[in-house]
Amino acid sequence: MSTHPPKAQSVRQDGSPDGFTPPDLYARQVVPGGFTRVRISVGPDKLAAVHQDLAAVLQGPLKVLYVQLTDRQKGQLPKPVQLVGVEVEPAQLLGTLRDLQELVYADGRHQLWIKGAGTDEQLVLDELGVIYAYPDDLGFHDVCARHGLREDDGSTPTMAERDYVKVNFVAAADAQEAKLVWTLGLREWEG
Repeated sequence: MSTHPPKAQSVRQDGSPDGFTPPDLYARQVVPGGFTRVRISVGPDKLAAVHQDLAAVLQGPLKVLYVQLTDRQKGQLPKPVQLVGVEVEPAQLLGTLRDLQELVYADGRHQLWIKGAGTDEQLVLDELGVIYAYPDDLGFHDVCARHGLREDDGSTPTMAERDYVKVNFVAAADAQEAKLVWTLGLREWEG
């Protein structure tokens, strides 16, 4: 059970909470270009466990892309800062995800992209707490089923379909962000 706030919260137009809770489900999707993926929605109490188990499916060595969208103190960045790491060992990544949970799972300042060595395999955790696993693979489905997520046809709204969303920030995540960069050897990428 998570003791952290959610990365994001659905709100009314005036900013007050609207009571929406992210459903625990996954859905197969086909995206432009004919690529397939699995969209995964879970509440904050399951986010870390599901994400880490999905990351464990990826073949190493891994590439990591950390996309900082917002600076907690300065606000929305005019251009996202992209930091990349290559040749990251799966055990190193999983340890980092466990150690830096406030940043990764409770703070909406960033997206975290993990690319596996297998063909087109990739895992994206967005700033709203929605996970996208590429391609639509049975290994990802197995993880979802183990965590009790129901398969959906894609019609049930997730945090990504909400009209108004408040992204949360955690002050303790500032130091964790620096530790993530150092631990995974991330470097700024201008691509």
